[in-house]
Amino acid sequence: MDEREGDAIPDGAVVVGIGNSDRDAECLAWAGHSAQRSGSPLHILHAHDLSAELAAIDPVAGNAISLGPDGDLGNTRLLDDTVAAARERWPDVRVTGSQPFVRPEQALIDASRSARLVVVGAARESVLQRFGLGRPALSAAMHAKCPVVIVPQGSRADAEGPVVVGIDGSTHSQAAAERAFWIADLRRVPLIAITTWNVEVVDGVVVTTPGTDAWNAVEAKYRAVADKVVEPLRTRYPEVDCTVEVLRSSPAKAIVERSADAGLIVMGTRGRGGFRGMLLGSVSQQVLETATCPMMVVHAPSVS
Repeated sequence: MDEREGDAIPDGAVVVGIGNSDRDAECLAWAGHSAQRSGSPLHILHAHDLSAELAAIDPVAGNAISLGPDGDLGNTRLLDDTVAAARERWPDVRVTGSQPFVRPEQALIDASRSARLVVVGAARESVLQRFGLGRPALSAAMHAKCPVVIVPQGSRADAEGPVVVGIDGSTHSQAAAERAFWIADLRRVPLIAITTWNVEVVDGVVVTTPGTDAWNAVEAKYRAVADKVVEPLRTRYPEVDCTVEVLRSSPAKAIVERSADAGLIVMGTRGRGGFRGMLLGSVSQQVLETATCPMMVVHAPSVS
């Protein structure tokens, strides 16, 4: 039976979006390895925005809706070939696929309602290693109901480096830390929890000198915030080797610097500075645009 028929997304699947781009292979590899490690189904999603193609038709120029190599609307061969290749590569993983006729970002958000994880790519925008968060990636990061992994173009698909998580004491960073510990335990890799500070004043004086009593007091304060999040998770995941780093730096800069050697960065959608209704914090967006390894965006559970 062809499991692509019916377009059903299995509950708890790792869903990966493809779009006939040079980023498809990296995203598929990351998603396939993730599904294999976690024992989850893998679902390949190739959304086709028919409305955009209809809007682009120019009767004067004589252009029409593009067809696939066999005259198929939406290029079903791409999806069929990708599903077949994934089944061959990961024979112990249940692989399905679907091709909804809807905008890619909407397809990913819809899929996230039953998925365990959504994986989507980001294109390199310049030699300065900024990445263009296209509409599907940005929309999924902001609105998905499950964690979203953004795979930058050119990143390693199954890196063995540590999991890095940013912690600031917010509900969102708590959710990110819980997911990061789970992943580090699953991968059997170290976990680095990073918390940062910038300007602090002690006894009316700005703290600037490492090793002084004031500096140590500031570090102890921030470490206590991180420890409050980390210590219960150390108990839950005793096999995870977790290191807490307290750095004087901007959070985005500290985390991006770690991305060079990390296997995965895990971030909440927004932190302490996020305001109600803000869907993606400035730190998370800066990291998404500049990190050179895959990044997972985790939404905090809804609170009333």
